[in-house]
Amino acid sequence: MKSIDKLKRLTGETGEPPKREQAQTTTPSPERLSQLNDLRRRIESVVTRAQARNASAKAEVASRGNQGLMEILKGCEIENEHGRFFLVSDLLSGTSRHGHRNIREAFDFDMMAAGMLANNPILGEYTSSDALFLDTETTGLAGGTGTMAFLIGLGWFEEGHFQVRQILARDFGEEKAALTYLREIAARKKFLVTFNGKAFDVNLLSTRFILNRMPGCLAELPHLDLLHPSRRILGHRLINCRLATLEEEILGVRREGDIPGWEIPQRYFDWLRRRDPRLLAGIFEHNRLDVISMATLTAHLVDVLTANALAQHTHEDDYLAAARLLLQKSNREGAQKILDTFREDACPEFSTQSKKTLSQLYKRTGRLDEAAQIWMQMTACEPYEFYAVSEMAKYLEHHIRDYIRAKNMVENALSGKNSFSDEERDSLSHRLKRLNKRVLLGSREHI
Repeated sequence: MKSIDKLKRLTGETGEPPKREQAQTTTPSPERLSQLNDLRRRIESVVTRAQARNASAKAEVASRGNQGLMEILKGCEIENEHGRFFLVSDLLSGTSRHGHRNIREAFDFDMMAAGMLANNPILGEYTSSDALFLDTETTGLAGGTGTMAFLIGLGWFEEGHFQVRQILARDFGEEKAALTYLREIAARKKFLVTFNGKAFDVNLLSTRFILNRMPGCLAELPHLDLLHPSRRILGHRLINCRLATLEEEILGVRREGDIPGWEIPQRYFDWLRRRDPRLLAGIFEHNRLDVISMATLTAHLVDVLTANALAQHTHEDDYLAAARLLLQKSNREGAQKILDTFREDACPEFSTQSKKTLSQLYKRTGRLDEAAQIWMQMTACEPYEFYAVSEMAKYLEHHIRDYIRAKNMVENALSGKNSFSDEERDSLSHRLKRLNKRVLLGSREHI
């Protein structure tokens, strides 16, 4: 119980008599009241001075923290109609290196391809400079109305450079000013690029706009979420599709001393208590690299989808996955362009699965002769693979009409080393019976 409350209780102002004097309900004497009033004034004076000292100390710590931010991060304080926030700006020239690429190699990526990655053809009407790359650092990883995006990283292409802006709400009271600045930047752009932003960043920021009674600005923008096309085109050879994994395995980015994502919320809460700018320095660098990596990852995925020679460090299955995606989008021309990159190569070093996938794509695009070349290679050695034997037999029977060759191939496969299931063996046995009949019928016609 506070001292003021105790004093009121003693004077009877609470309407509740003191515990030791439950039976006494008489009013205190004037001399007693005078003593109590004097005691109250002294207590209030002590409390007021303590509160003033505490507020002054907090203000001094905050001021020292803000000054430290400006020194360590070389940012500045920005003020608008809703208050203040801290802003860090960075400018990357086209010659700046990020992993395997120069930044300029990410400029002017094919927007039709970007539209296919986003499953939104409207992106084909824009340019790469219309993109706003966005990534947030938050007070929690689960989302919800209690989670705030205290750091918002933005990036965009402008006049041969890549601009990076990082908006920091130094405490919860600066959130509205920070969101106001975000709205100003987003209003200049036509579509968003994020990594898992559809499930997290955009929903979180939309909630924060609502809680601050501000109109939203992000949910209405066309959105390329890089997580989903990364899984479809690159996920076949990665242990996971986290951005950090894609950076290291695909983009060639090696982060030194990077802060793990799970540690970021606690660092911000520690900053609120201690105002030590060193707690935030690692978070800013983590966020900055995320924004830059999204730009180069976008360029890489577009290059794979368009069979661009700039798609360095690309696995053959990346192209095959891209061709499958293009066929699903009814873009046969794009798929054919990718398949053309394999025409001069008989792909002897491809994995069995890669050969199978490539032959399937050749078949789907009507290039049966090229598919047959792969099936022929696959059936030339043991152990025999059912798919190749079955497809080559069908090709010889129905397209070439070489029944004897088809018959001999199936017989060799059934009697040689293989791992056919009972169902696969029955299928080939049934085909062999039909081929025997065709061979017999053909020999009779020849006689």
